[in-house]
Amino acid sequence: MWFSRFKWIFYHFVSSLLAIIACVLLSSLLFPNLICMPDSPATVLGITVIAVGVSALSAVFGGFYSSKDFRGALEEITLGAKNIAYGNLDYRLGFKGNAEFDGIIQAFNEMASRLESQVGALQKLAQENEQLLQETKITAVSEERRRLARDLHDAVSQQLFAISMMSATVLKLAEKNPEHSLDLVREISRSATRAQAEMRALLLQLRPLTLQNESLSEALSSLAAELQSKQSLAFDLDLDEVSLPSNIENQLFRIAQEGLSNVLRHAEASRARISLKVSGANHRVILVIEDDGKGFAMEAIPQSSMGIRSIRERSTLIGGTAQWLSMPGKGTKLEIRVPISSEMESKEDE
Repeated sequence: MWFSRFKWIFYHFVSSLLAIIACVLLSSLLFPNLICMPDSPATVLGITVIAVGVSALSAVFGGFYSSKDFRGALEEITLGAKNIAYGNLDYRLGFKGNAEFDGIIQAFNEMASRLESQVGALQKLAQENEQLLQETKITAVSEERRRLARDLHDAVSQQLFAISMMSATVLKLAEKNPEHSLDLVREISRSATRAQAEMRALLLQLRPLTLQNESLSEALSSLAAELQSKQSLAFDLDLDEVSLPSNIENQLFRIAQEGLSNVLRHAEASRARISLKVSGANHRVILVIEDDGKGFAMEAIPQSSMGIRSIRERSTLIGGTAQWLSMPGKGTKLEIRVPISSEMESKEDE
């Protein structure tokens, strides 16, 4: 601030001194009879001292006045910039009547107007996006409810109906045909076991995502331990600690849930294996879910199957592939391969 003031004082001093010198010279040239040039050194020195003093006094007043006006204008512009930075987008500067400053003020006000307009548009867009997100959530919930309703109707409901019909038949044949009644009781037991497996599989799909406080490997371990404690299905785990973006980890966990749900519903397996590996040579993550169940023929499974379609869609979302290998009586193997991009690798190295 003081440097600016001294600069203005110096400018005014030089200009005042030059003005006095120019005035004296012009007067002596134009009016030589009225103004005589002094020939005494003392007189010249006195005139010089007076000229310098007058110039200095003029420079001080002019410099402080100019710097004060200049500084005030800059402070107002600074205040305006702070108001804009702190979110007061309707703040505008007043014009000063100075062409140079008024040009800056006009540009500042136009910038503030554009910022206000852009922020308003962004807020409106954010509101529209939030509405779309809520509508998408509602649609997703409705679709999931319809899918669960279809599964309950196609599997559990029909099995419960069959159990009900067989139970009524057993009551009628209990005394007349005990052998046949015993066979029906065994079939009721098997149907009840299948219905229980179906219900567990559906509940597994409704299980909330647990990756908020766990890594993917820890979440898969917790999932296997929970399933093993609730039913006769043993697990072998071979899980590497991997560091992946959250969206990829979430999708892989959901795929594992869906795959294990299919094992519970259809495989009739006693043992399952979950493997999560990173292939350094090929730069990819490999998730494998394998069981020793009854297996199936791939051509016998419709491609519109909800479980298979869900796994394929989730794999595609993260740029991966899903493959099944199964033979009747030999079990089933689901393999998910997800490539690791170079950008992802660089983040992991950091």
